[in-house]
Amino acid sequence: MFKDFFRFLRQISIVSDVLTTVSSFIAAYFIRLLILKVIPFGASTELVDYWELALVIMFLWWWILSLQGAYTSERFTSLRQEVKTAFQTTFLGTLILLSVAFLLKLYFPPRSLIVIFAGVNFSFLMLEKTAIYYLVGYLRKKGYHRKPVIIVGTGRKAQEFIDSVKDNPSEGLEIVGFIDGEGMRIGYKIYGAEILGRLQDLKKILHRYPVDEVIFAVSEKKFEIGRMIRLCEEEGVTVSVITDFPVGSKTHVSLRMVHSLPLLTLSRVSYRPWQLFLKRIMDIVGSGWGLIILSPLFLIVAALVKFTSPGPVFYEWRVVGFNKRLFNSWKFRTMVENADGLKNKLLDKNEMKGPVFKMKKDPRVTRIGRMLRKFCLDELPQLYSVLKGDMSLVGPRPPLVGEVDRFESWHWRKLSFKPGLTCLWQVDGRNEISDFDEWAKLDLEYIDNWSLWLDLKILFKTVGVVLSGSGR
Repeated sequence: MFKDFFRFLRQISIVSDVLTTVSSFIAAYFIRLLILKVIPFGASTELVDYWELALVIMFLWWWILSLQGAYTSERFTSLRQEVKTAFQTTFLGTLILLSVAFLLKLYFPPRSLIVIFAGVNFSFLMLEKTAIYYLVGYLRKKGYHRKPVIIVGTGRKAQEFIDSVKDNPSEGLEIVGFIDGEGMRIGYKIYGAEILGRLQDLKKILHRYPVDEVIFAVSEKKFEIGRMIRLCEEEGVTVSVITDFPVGSKTHVSLRMVHSLPLLTLSRVSYRPWQLFLKRIMDIVGSGWGLIILSPLFLIVAALVKFTSPGPVFYEWRVVGFNKRLFNSWKFRTMVENADGLKNKLLDKNEMKGPVFKMKKDPRVTRIGRMLRKFCLDELPQLYSVLKGDMSLVGPRPPLVGEVDRFESWHWRKLSFKPGLTCLWQVDGRNEISDFDEWAKLDLEYIDNWSLWLDLKILFKTVGVVLSGSGR
C-alpha cells in the first residue's frame, strides 16, 4: 500500500511541478503584456515564440527539484522544507538562466520576462507544495500513507525510536509489532504493539504480515543481526539499523558500496556534489566579474598604497586552507613594511584571547591602511585566490600557519571547509568579539548549517558591512 501510494504520489508531484512551471511561464508572459500597456519598457512578442525557452525551463526546474530530493519518500514531512525547496528551485533556476544569457550574450528572451516568471513561479510552486503537503497529511490520517514496519528489539533503543516516531507523526510509520530476543513475552503488548516472536521467527513473521521495512534496534554484540539482514534482503524487505555509533544530530550519514563492501561515512558537512558544484560556479562567476569590474578600483588603491608609504603594494601571507592545505594569498598592504618583525614587540597588547593577534589601534597600520581596512578594500586581491580555487566567496577565514599550532582540538574543524573572503564573523560581531573561541563557534555554526542560501545571505550582509564602513 505504502509503496504503491508513494509511487502514485511521486508521479503526481512530477506532473504538478511541470504544469505549475509551465503555467507560471504563461502567466508571466501575460503579466508582462499588461505591464507593457502601462509602462512601455520593451517590445511585445508572441507567446509561441517562447516555446523552446519554456521547454528548457521545464526540464531545468525538474532537474533542480530532483537534485534536492523533491521526489523521494522522505519528502512532504515539513511544510517549511517544501517552501524552502520552492524558493531554492526558483532562485537557482533563475540564476542559471540569467547567467547563461549574460555569459553567452543572449538578448532573447527579455530579462523582464525571466524576472516576472521568477516571482510568479515561486508563488505558484509554494501554493502547489502547500496543497500537496496538506493533502498528504489528510491521507495519512485516513490511513492511506502509512508504512508498516516491524521493530527488532524491545530495549532502550526501541523505546527511543518509538518516542521519536510519536514526536514526528508525519513520518507515517505504522508499527506492526516487535521481535524480542527472548521468547518469554510473545503475545505481550509494549509501546502499543504486540511482541510477535523471536529472532528465529523472523522469516515466518515476514511471511505472515505485510511489512515494508524491518528496523533493527538491537546491538550487534547481543544479536547476530547480519544473518537477519541477509534474510530480509532475500525476502525483498527494506532494512534500517539504528547504529551504535555516537552520531550527533548535526552529523550527515551516507552509505556507499566500495568493491562490494559497505562503507559508512560520517561527516559534519553536507557534501552534496550539486551544491558544491553550484557554490564553485558562484565563486568563479563572482570572483571573475569582481576582478574585471573592480579593476579601476584596484589601480587606484594600488597607487594610494605605493605612494603613501614605502614597501610593496601587496602583502603576501601564508595561510592554512581546506583540510590543512597550505597556500599563498594576497592583500593590499595596510601596514608598514617590517610589520611582521614588529609584531613580537606588541604581543602583550593583544586584545584577542587565543591564537590570533588583534589590536584596534595597531601602530603598524598606515594611514591609508586604516581606510582600506574600514571598508574591507584590502581584501579585494583575494578574489584571485577565489578564482584559483584556494578560497571561496563565503567560508571560515583562513588562519595563518603560526596560528594553527596554538589551536585547541575542536578549533581544527574550522579547516574542514574551504576558507572564504567573508563569513559569519565578518557580518555578526566582528568588532565586538575578543575571544577566538567565539569566533571559532561562529565558523562552526556556519559549517554545520551551510547551504547556498546561507552563503547568499552572508554575501548580502557583507555588502552592507562594506558600504557602512564597519570593518576593522
